Amino acid sequence: MSVIHAYLAKSSNPYSYERLASELRTYFDFETKNGLKIETSANPFTKQKYAILLWPGWNFSAHFETGGNVVADANYVASVVKDCPPDIQDCTDRIRFVFSPDERRDFTNHIIWAIDYLLEIPDAIIFDEGQKTIIR
Repeated sequence: MSVIHAYLAKSSNPYSYERLASELRTYFDFETKNGLKIETSANPFTKQKYAILLWPGWNFSAHFETGGNVVADANYVASVVKDCPPDIQDCTDRIRFVFSPDERRDFTNHIIWAIDYLLEIPDAIIFDEGQKTIIR
C-alpha cells in the first residue's frame, strides 16, 4: 500500500468530496473500457464519504479531508521533509490517495495517472508518504 497526499492551498474554487469524485470520473473516463468502476464508500466512524476506483484486480481510494487532522499532518510533513514549502502549514484541506499493493506492477500507469491528476491542481503540495518526499 502506498499513500500520496495533495495539500491544497486556499482557493476561490475550493474542493469538496463531490468535486473530487466528479473530476475523477471525468479524468479516468477513458479507463471504463478496461473495467473501471467508481463507487462511494464512507468511513464507518466519521461517516465521511470517499471514492473507490476499482479495476479488476486492483483499486485505490480517494479521500477529501479537511480540518485539524490535516493541519497536524501538514505540520508533521513540514518537520520531517527537508526543503518543504513553508506554505504547507497554511493548508487545512487535502486529497489523499491510498493505493492497494501492486507487487507485479500491473497498475503502475494507473498510479502515475492518479499522481498526474494531483499535479494538475494549482498550488497543491504533493507528498509521498512512503518516501517522505515532496513530489511538487
